[in-house]
Amino acid sequence: MERYFWHLNAQQADGMACVVCNADFLNNKISSVPVGRSPADESQVFACKDPCAAVIADEAARMAKEMRSAVGAEDADGGDVEECENGVFCVDGHFGSLLRDLRALAGAEALLATSDDISTLRFLLSLTARHAEMAMMRARLVLARTKEGDG
Repeated sequence: MERYFWHLNAQQADGMACVVCNADFLNNKISSVPVGRSPADESQVFACKDPCAAVIADEAARMAKEMRSAVGAEDADGGDVEECENGVFCVDGHFGSLLRDLRALAGAEALLATSDDISTLRFLLSLTARHAEMAMMRARLVLARTKEGDG
């Protein structure tokens, strides 16, 4: 799953500056690595190879661990995720995807409440429509695959 970086300045969105520390890749000899995309135009964005990319990787690992524990896919000792008997509730299953869609909708709500630029509003509304439709379909699928009394 591709990671999106929000609130980028023009240089960061164009891939000419680090998305974490804003280091200028054109004027400084800094090694960079691709870390995600700009939501505005889907262009690739970059971070300094050391230490910024490591910070992003650590944050991604922490978020993945939180998501696993939120859906109960991680054991109490914090070990590896075991295979789910019922694939619906796995982190990568329909329930995990539903949670990601709901998180995107909550973020879009916060951004819609603060934005006044028409093009940004249109983008956020299209993002909201896409994730709302997917959340509805996934919620119906999870409901269909679970029976009342299971649990």
